[in-house]
Amino acid sequence: MLNQRLSAAQGVAKELFPAEETLEAALLHTSRVMIAAIEGRRLAKLPITTGQAALERTAAAATHLLAARAALGEAHAAFRRTSDEIGLRAVSYGDLNECPPPSGAAEERPAFSVVPGSMVA
Repeated sequence: MLNQRLSAAQGVAKELFPAEETLEAALLHTSRVMIAAIEGRRLAKLPITTGQAALERTAAAATHLLAARAALGEAHAAFRRTSDEIGLRAVSYGDLNECPPPSGAAEERPAFSVVPGSMVA
């Protein structure tokens, strides 16, 4: 029975870690898209309003990715608690970093403010 629980937990870890890495990679690429758009507009000497809607949508995507990153971190902490609950407290799953705090960092995150009239949702 313990081996089955361990196998199940290892299966979750095998998918969780790449999901965390992929989310952060997506967030990095999305940020770089915004940088490239702003730098490109400046180099081309286009009006500052050029590409505004696209930048707003990209910023919205980044905000959603950031929220997904936080949710996945909270899920990671919950999976760690579950592991402890099913008798696998001493098992390490190969985390490269410390596990997220179990308290749920979501409560400690500052709220985002949106500029009135912007398309960020």
